[in-house]
Amino acid sequence: MYNGNLFAHPLSFKCTKFVTRHKPLTHKQWLDRLSSVSDIDLTIDCFNTGPTIEKLEVVVAEMLGKERALFVHKGMVGQNAALKQWSVLQGESVIAVHPQSHIICDESDAYQALFNLEAHVFGQPNAAITASDIAQLPEKLAAIVLELPVRRAGFQLPSLELLDQVRSFASNQKIPLHIDGARLLEAAAYYQLSTAELAQYGDSVYISLYKSLGAMAGGIIAGESEFIDDLVTWRSRQGGDLFTAFPYVLSAFWGIEHYLPRINEFNERASGLAQKLKNEFGDASIPLPVQCNGFLVELPISAERLEERVLNLAQNEGIWICDRIFPQATTSRIEIQVGDALDDWTDNALIEVLKQLCNS
Repeated sequence: MYNGNLFAHPLSFKCTKFVTRHKPLTHKQWLDRLSSVSDIDLTIDCFNTGPTIEKLEVVVAEMLGKERALFVHKGMVGQNAALKQWSVLQGESVIAVHPQSHIICDESDAYQALFNLEAHVFGQPNAAITASDIAQLPEKLAAIVLELPVRRAGFQLPSLELLDQVRSFASNQKIPLHIDGARLLEAAAYYQLSTAELAQYGDSVYISLYKSLGAMAGGIIAGESEFIDDLVTWRSRQGGDLFTAFPYVLSAFWGIEHYLPRINEFNERASGLAQKLKNEFGDASIPLPVQCNGFLVELPISAERLEERVLNLAQNEGIWICDRIFPQATTSRIEIQVGDALDDWTDNALIEVLKQLCNS
């Protein structure tokens, strides 16, 4: 069955111009970036201790308005640690998650296979949660998980009113609310809230270091100090005690300095580009509201033909358009996540390339 997954395709590594996310870097470019970070002269970390990791945890905890933060080398390590600990504290094994949550779709059911958790799926595919979804939540849960935005559902966000409703439900039922905030920075910008104001909806919060902030890898889990202390053991049990993680940490500092100030800009570029795509291809070309820096584009071409042309463009012109193609009945959808890759494009130039792909 066609799945359209082009991520890390060999041709992408030969390209010099990209559309989505931040520009990929070579080994030398990464090393040059790390060497430019002011904290490079601090003592190197070892097994998650050291001044660089400790400083990063403090900086991100303050950004999120939380008592303490914990560095993890991979988001699923941190989030599964948090959900397991909430399960222990609540004496419950069921977590409430969206059907297209990263936890459901992208982790090979780790929550179940490794941590003996069960999923209560709430919400509809390709949509953010609704008041009806909240009303149908069980009154006893280990935790409620909100992915803000839901990437697999087209980067959709619920309204602030609905966030207040789910927060009230969780508080009234004494159920912890965990925010999967891999793209929390863009979500906060959409809501016109500070990152800390949005993070306050969650009893625990995950934020990615390599998506918005462009680090090599890694993430942060934040919450109350006692709860975060309890996650240290769960991190270790998942192989999270790296001998050293300095490339992840230093590159996160670079991203905080250079990418964090551009979050609003990336969101605004996405909104403006989406409107121009509508003007060119029609309203159906943007099937869902654009609420952050990521959105779906629907093009009048089959997925198989589009993939062939995308790969030809990569081979012949060194241009990489997308990492995944989603087949529809007679059309196809691609993701655009605005990062610094789009610095190399004008909106009109990108639209011309997309027109050529559809018409050639």
